[in-house]
Amino acid sequence: MASPTKQTELIRERKRSNQGKKRKAKDRNEGSTKSAAELFGDK
Repeated sequence: MASPTKQTELIRERKRSNQGKKRKAKDRNEGSTKSAAELFGDK
């Protein structure tokens, strides 16, 4: 059986990977870099 520390590490690792799932998916699908128009305005 795994030690309590190892179990805790695994729990925390899984929690971290599940946090922000919507945001991470959005970044993957839509990208996180803003367009030039958004950054500098249309000219």
